[in-house]
Amino acid sequence: MELWRQLKQTGLVPLGLGPPPRALRGIPPAVRAGQTLMSPGADSKGVREVLLWIWEELGNLRSVDVQLLGQLCSLGLEMRALQEELVAFLEEEEENIEEEEEKELEGKQEEGHLAAYCPASGHRLPDFEMTI
Repeated sequence: MELWRQLKQTGLVPLGLGPPPRALRGIPPAVRAGQTLMSPGADSKGVREVLLWIWEELGNLRSVDVQLLGQLCSLGLEMRALQEELVAFLEEEEENIEEEEEKELEGKQEEGHLAAYCPASGHRLPDFEMTI
């Protein structure tokens, strides 16, 4: 199954978990005429019908299992992509925070230099210089 192979290649299959069961990997075996178990007795037609019904239900269950396995594999691959996007987003946010902290630190250093020229708080430096 292609999705299982992709899941395994991306490293999302847990260690110790083998391949999916053979019934989910391959094509279901073809039903051959006379393949059903027959018990000697008068009601062999009824037994045959029950066995054919069971065989059909097993085939239906297999189809559902294959669909579920495919959906789980797709979900695993999608979760991996979302995880990679989240990591990239968090790294970008961390860079933005670091840049903001650097700007704040530079702003505080500039304020410290200005405070040396204007020690009284609350006074603004003039926009122009006046010579007397």
